[in-house]
Amino acid sequence: MRYICIDDGAVAELISGREFQSVDFEEGDELIRSLSGIGAFMIRDRVITHFQDADGVFLTTGGSWKNKKYLVIDCDQSKLFTQLPKSDSLTSFQKLLRFCSKIWSNGLYNKSEKIITGTTKAIVFPLNYAANSRFRIAIERDPSNDRLTKRDMQGRFLLVYKSGSAGADSATEVADESNFRKVFERLPEVYRNVHKLLDEKRTEKAQDGQMVSTALDYAPSVRRSAFLPYGEWMPLLTSQQRSFIRSPFSTPHRLQGPAGTGKTLALMLRTIECLNKAENKQTQCNALMVTHSEATRQSIKTSLAAIDENKFQDRERKVELATLSVETLASLCARFLSQSISESEFIDRDAQDSKILQRFYIEEAIGRAREHDYAAYKPHLSPQFRDFLEGSDVENLAPLFQHEISILIKGRAGDSFNTYQNCPPISFGLPIENNADKGFAFSVFERYQGQLAQNSQFDTDDVVISAIGQLDTPIWRRRRAREGFDFIAIDETHLFNINELHVFHHFTRGSDQLPISFTVDQAQAVGDRGWGSVEAFFEGMSEPSGKHVQKTVLSAVFRSSPAIRDFCHSILASGATLFSNFTDTLNQTQSAFTVEDERRSQPISYSEYADDATLISSAFETAEALMSKTDSSKSQVLITSLDDSLIEKMQEYARGKINQLHILIDEAITRQSKKRKILGILF
Repeated sequence: MRYICIDDGAVAELISGREFQSVDFEEGDELIRSLSGIGAFMIRDRVITHFQDADGVFLTTGGSWKNKKYLVIDCDQSKLFTQLPKSDSLTSFQKLLRFCSKIWSNGLYNKSEKIITGTTKAIVFPLNYAANSRFRIAIERDPSNDRLTKRDMQGRFLLVYKSGSAGADSATEVADESNFRKVFERLPEVYRNVHKLLDEKRTEKAQDGQMVSTALDYAPSVRRSAFLPYGEWMPLLTSQQRSFIRSPFSTPHRLQGPAGTGKTLALMLRTIECLNKAENKQTQCNALMVTHSEATRQSIKTSLAAIDENKFQDRERKVELATLSVETLASLCARFLSQSISESEFIDRDAQDSKILQRFYIEEAIGRAREHDYAAYKPHLSPQFRDFLEGSDVENLAPLFQHEISILIKGRAGDSFNTYQNCPPISFGLPIENNADKGFAFSVFERYQGQLAQNSQFDTDDVVISAIGQLDTPIWRRRRAREGFDFIAIDETHLFNINELHVFHHFTRGSDQLPISFTVDQAQAVGDRGWGSVEAFFEGMSEPSGKHVQKTVLSAVFRSSPAIRDFCHSILASGATLFSNFTDTLNQTQSAFTVEDERRSQPISYSEYADDATLISSAFETAEALMSKTDSSKSQVLITSLDDSLIEKMQEYARGKINQLHILIDEAITRQSKKRKILGILF
């Protein structure tokens, strides 16, 4: 393929279709393979008609060819689609199309788009600075000027003649226009053939039935609801998501990707797909979906109310063959500990709240250990551990002691100091080097346990370790065939520590298979959570069955705009010591935002005001303006602050100005009780 010619109508279609933004979509993958010359050209779009022969491809839309504008890519010269991985090639192609659209509409250019002053050249840097940052695309904005001027076609063509990492003198560089001239000479013939083909299709459609429809070129932007039934979600998914949803359910399957790639949605749809198949076959399938927090559980149940058309989560297990249970780990374990632990003895049923309250207890335990035990241990402590204790605040020490207590002392040592002494230290934990260091850490643990005993409470680790003890018995092994689950879905696996993860194997109906599907974002697994390595845990999921864990990686980001995604990527890829041990999950991601989505995205701005009253009134005025610019409804606007007193003032102001508003509340855990905290104001 020597050249590709795309008219302005086809450009508009390609930058507006979400399915063309990422290779995760089948249409996007087919498009970039076609552009790269791999096989016959394929594009699924009812508006675009493509014409291909041995020399090149024309992507056309209806209308007179003389009234259109064109992007011509000289494949021989530019080698645009042969230098990068296909995901980066598609990103580069989309950025190129959007730049062309801006030139034709006199739009505003961003920092990666340059019109070279004093020349007819333009440069696009399509990739973010952290990866292949020097790659650029060179464009001739006025090719064959004399020829086109004589034919009254000046300013209607853009020619891509070069790409790569090498620079050049734009003022003296001249593009080879031999392929461009061939494209220009062929346009009348191509459009005659295209119009003939379109006329034949219209005639066939008219003969097929009495009704004839006319499609408008412009389709208004439709805001798609997040609460769609199962059948309506499937056409909107990427090929990777569909592959995950429909893959075999009897083996462990890991779904990995950064935030905003649709992992939780895909996990819910996979669960419903499993239940639907069982329903159709009239076979038994009791599915379980486990979340980390109560808030997430309620959110998933609400979403499933729309997705789950057969209402599996409302069914009784004793009556129906196919049922669904949505639980937190604590509520799940409570079923099997109901005979030995009461509701009041749980530190908190919500795992997230439980760990926050656990941290407050540990802060008090560290303070008391410093006051009463530290002097005796100090002469024997290693210099590194002693400096660490003396140079850190209690608030900073608590998370690391919490990690040490949960993973090593309780999880591996079983509350035994002798066993704890023989346990190797964990990565990203306390800098412990000798037995005296472990002795002081154990004294903090004993004081923490004393607080729990005084309040007659058990923390999350006590609950799951006790559950494992009751489940790993001959009695449960006999009962699990009747009370276990045929399919288990675990959301946000990265939020569970190693103690909590070990319990899931016991809830399957049989020990010979592990029908467990789980989602993970490694970038969010801060502190390693006791996992020796992430990969080691995933491989361990398959040990009982001897089967390899299937893995699906999602890369198309739907939640955040490209600017936010690139900002997050720049932090992870910055090379700072803080992130040197983390996996950069955004390195190979792609944005699934269309040009319309990007148009609605707004840059961050910073403003200063003389006093709080002016600040508050301006905040609401800015919110109103952003609603108009982003085509958002009032329910999609949040005004928030880091200052509690300022939020209270905003609340008073809003009640006097707005008829309907909602206050976003968070019930934060304190040492004494739960405290309601206002997070922000929703219109």
